[in-house]
Amino acid sequence: MNKSHLILLFTIAIGYSQAPNISYITPTSFALNSNNNLAPTNTGGEVQAGRIVTTFAGSGTMGAADGVGTEASFNLPTVVTLDSQQNIYVVDRSNNKIRKITPTGTVTTVAGTGDFGSTDGLALEATFFYPDGAVVDSQDNLFVSDQSNHTIRKITPDGWVTTFAGTGNYGDVDGPGATAQFYYPAGMAIDTNDILYVADYGNHKIRKITPDGIVSTLAGTGEMGAANGTTETAQFNGPTGVGVDSQGTVFVADYYNHSIRKITTSGQVTTLAGNGTIGHDDGMGENARFYNPAIVAVDADDNLFISDEQNNKIRKITTNGEVSTYAGSGALGDIDGLADQAQFNLLTGVVVDAAHNVYACDYGNHKIKKINDYGYSISPALPEGLSFDTATGIISGTPTSSSDAISYTITATNPFGISVFEVSIAIGNLANSSFHTSPMVLYPNPSQDSLTIENSVSMDDISIINTLGQTVLHFTSTPAIFQFSTVSLPKGCYILKTILGSKVDVNTFIKK
Repeated sequence: MNKSHLILLFTIAIGYSQAPNISYITPTSFALNSNNNLAPTNTGGEVQAGRIVTTFAGSGTMGAADGVGTEASFNLPTVVTLDSQQNIYVVDRSNNKIRKITPTGTVTTVAGTGDFGSTDGLALEATFFYPDGAVVDSQDNLFVSDQSNHTIRKITPDGWVTTFAGTGNYGDVDGPGATAQFYYPAGMAIDTNDILYVADYGNHKIRKITPDGIVSTLAGTGEMGAANGTTETAQFNGPTGVGVDSQGTVFVADYYNHSIRKITTSGQVTTLAGNGTIGHDDGMGENARFYNPAIVAVDADDNLFISDEQNNKIRKITTNGEVSTYAGSGALGDIDGLADQAQFNLLTGVVVDAAHNVYACDYGNHKIKKINDYGYSISPALPEGLSFDTATGIISGTPTSSSDAISYTITATNPFGISVFEVSIAIGNLANSSFHTSPMVLYPNPSQDSLTIENSVSMDDISIINTLGQTVLHFTSTPAIFQFSTVSLPKGCYILKTILGSKVDVNTFIKK
């Protein structure tokens, strides 16, 4: 590792060692037709705007240890998928296990003894044989492509494993699950009707499985090739990943064709991006280049995210077909930090959660990486003449019309958490409100067992918000002097948001 990388890592470790803790002077009044400037105070971790890669889980050493974050270990993880609670499921391929990571980073084993086999039954007594892909249906059933068993396995939320489709012998047979056959099934996707789509790698086909287990061929002749056309005449070459968008269009990571293919609901197969030539160029459609694209993930806006395995990059394809590099310098390594400088070691699985966080299996590094855009944001939009700097959180400009006080929610994020502050801004005048004439007092702060709020008037609403932006306590119609217990709160920094009518006040306190 060179000196510049060491400096980068040291800077990130120091600056991001905690969540931000921002505040603004509020209420405040901006002068009409004059230049104004309002900057935040941040007593927490540094907010550096930009896309950042961090290690979400995995020590980097081969292993099967459960634990929190980097205390846990994996052995060549291949695919990540999400359930309805935003838990991440990891196909831990060479451990022959299925692992679960909670949103807070706790890793547990949910299925698999670690031995090779095909045993159904209780999840922690079941066995797998190099599992490869996974997806979750609307009922939180987890489906796993048990690749070297040539089957699709099902894991129920109550921890029971069954064989959903496939005889266990390799082949190419459609029909009921118990008689159907696959040949090294790989990545999977699921649509809104709980229909499974399987990249049948060895058969060079895309297979389809209904909720009652009927298997059919969606596309592919079974011959290696790159031909576009109808689903009956199109060809693939070792497809490894599939994704499906909100319209039911299926996208295929055509691994050895180095391209992303598209299967429309009308039964036409085309090449969306890449032209079969190895490379790493960004650009529109077939002008872009890939090198063994492995998995396709689709976000809520129907953008595609591709794990470009041999390029050590995550690529993004917009709905109009523009390909860009989302993360990764292209160099092989294990470096977190700014996305365009980050390094990976053979990226396989990728998934996007409801908050637009991207998670990727860094296969050769035995880690799960997290990629997100950090900085400042504001809601609602500022009036004409004022601007908001997403890098610094500064509100500035020359407003051209007066207005009464409006509350704006400002959010600051870094890899360690989130800070939310509401600032009230009037233009040209500052409305009087008894809510703000006397400062609110919180004591004791830091708090151990309880916290008392003293205000000049009673309050309509009080919310206690943690650094992840989650409301952990909530009270309504409270008196001007109000005490509540903090015993149930874990140690840390909290936001106290109080509302009276249209007025909002935000303070912070520490639970020790």
